[in-house]
Amino acid sequence: MASLDGEPSKDSREGSNASQGVPSKVQSTEGVADSPAVDASSDASGGAGEVDAGPESGEPGKAVESVVRKVLAERAKQADGRTLPAGMKALIVLSLVTFGCIGLRQVSNLFGPAFFALTLVLTMRPIHRWLIRKGVPSWLSAIFTMTTLFGILLGMVGLTVWSLIDLPETLNGYSSSFKSLVHNVVQLAEKYNFSSGKLSKDILDNLDFEKVVTAVTTVLEYLTSAGSLLGMIILSMLFITVDTMTMKFRSAIVREHDSHFHDALEGFEGRVRQYWIVSSIFGAIVAVVNGIVLAVLHVPMPMAWAIFSFVTNYVPNIGFVVGLVPPALMGLLDSGWLTALWVVIAYCIINSVIQGIVQPKITGDAVGLSTTVTFLSLLFWTVVIGPLGAILAVPLTLFAKALLIDSSVQTRWLEVFVIPESEAKKRYDSGFYDVENPADDDFVDFMSAELDDRRESHRLKLSLRRKSGT
Repeated sequence: MASLDGEPSKDSREGSNASQGVPSKVQSTEGVADSPAVDASSDASGGAGEVDAGPESGEPGKAVESVVRKVLAERAKQADGRTLPAGMKALIVLSLVTFGCIGLRQVSNLFGPAFFALTLVLTMRPIHRWLIRKGVPSWLSAIFTMTTLFGILLGMVGLTVWSLIDLPETLNGYSSSFKSLVHNVVQLAEKYNFSSGKLSKDILDNLDFEKVVTAVTTVLEYLTSAGSLLGMIILSMLFITVDTMTMKFRSAIVREHDSHFHDALEGFEGRVRQYWIVSSIFGAIVAVVNGIVLAVLHVPMPMAWAIFSFVTNYVPNIGFVVGLVPPALMGLLDSGWLTALWVVIAYCIINSVIQGIVQPKITGDAVGLSTTVTFLSLLFWTVVIGPLGAILAVPLTLFAKALLIDSSVQTRWLEVFVIPESEAKKRYDSGFYDVENPADDDFVDFMSAELDDRRESHRLKLSLRRKSGT
């Protein structure tokens, strides 16, 4: 019979030694080595496997230590065998993501508008909270928020369609200029041996001005008939606004049960809000300056192209190019190469100064995604969601990052693959990736800093973490 600390009694020691011929210390330790107590003590001592051998010393003590080491080594091998390699884990995650994206593709007509509406409601939430704190009833604040959202959305769509509705008729007036331009380009290519006769004929056949006008007309008809998409967005905004008039208890419950998941969702809300606001403010500034420059250069339809550049501002990376090409081509058809060149130069300078220098100094990095990830997300979400995915590329990527990476301290380090080097260094220095004692996210939502009671939220977060011991 063994005592509590693993030392066998005198009777069992004598019987064991007589029957098996093995030192009693070794036998007793073999039983103890399988217990959690030995594991804990061995881990605490750095895996040395030191066990009290009693008053005796010498060979029995060495045998005990050898047995403990063998048991611990065997258990470590078994644990390593049960752990999947990192490559296999990545393959499993990518497989699940692929199946999830296939499902999203099937319901893209529902998911895209609903998610767009969700991000817009989250963007307006600080105004809703501010009105409630000022004594406005929650239902009246919700009505004001919904009315504001509806007005902004309908105004943007209506203004875009109105400004471009005369584009096909305007283009018809440049039919001869277009044909002359194409003919000059083909002659220039043949002069420098860049084109053959067959290639020249193919270019002339494919660059038919009537086909260009027909394509533009088709796009405008699609915009004017997008009533079902707009209706889905408006209905989604209505129901989401009503359902989120107050989130106090639901938010507190999520924070209490999983504070890191709550922080991830809170960070997504702040980042997507800042993304929409920053993109809208500086996009509007760029659009106004572009419109003034186009008017000075006498480019036809300057207001239409200014509004178009504002809309394409929401498309990451390539939105600037998409907004630049139409006014440059219009200037080329109307006034020649010099005007088109000035349009390109002006757009590049305006975009570089306002969005490349001024905007980062005022708002910093609004989303914290690297340029490569932003571009790939544009391509990815456009394939999965459709044309709306080009506008929602950054918000959707932020949402996926919040769910899959930011929601756990064990997976936070994976964000180094999607953020810039400077951001990774700053977070590493702050201790954000420390698993044992992780630092809070240092992202500052400037809307929350002005409109939310951040001190109370931070105090409640700290108290819950102390209570849970994390």
